[in-house]
Amino acid sequence: MAHKSYLPPFGKIFITSLLLSIMGLGGLAFIFIALEPTLWPRWMFYLFLTMAGTGLALPAAYIIQRRLAKQYVPARVLIREGLFFGIYLDLLAWLQIGRITSNLVIFFLAGGMILLEVFLRMAEKATFRADEFSDE
Repeated sequence: MAHKSYLPPFGKIFITSLLLSIMGLGGLAFIFIALEPTLWPRWMFYLFLTMAGTGLALPAAYIIQRRLAKQYVPARVLIREGLFFGIYLDLLAWLQIGRITSNLVIFFLAGGMILLEVFLRMAEKATFRADEFSDE
């Protein structure tokens, strides 16, 4: 019995992941090597960290959804999950500046991000779509 895939093709996700990772990691390398930590390079650090984190998390999100999905998962959901990981890394880096980051903070931030994704997925399931109930 063949396994039914509820995901978009991996090629699209892989290309997006590869582009985001290269741009993000390349930008981070440029910032660390060539720039001093003034205001704009710090903001660029968060931008490139988000891009790198999103790019690196996309294949993991694809693999997790491939294992757990019971209905179709659009590509925008996978990108949103990757973006949440990038934002999570930004929050941890931001909190590390003030030396606020601890194991408990890391755990609660991760739990909050996962809970946010669960609530968004529940809201997407509960949304009425007329094309699902049309007479055929």
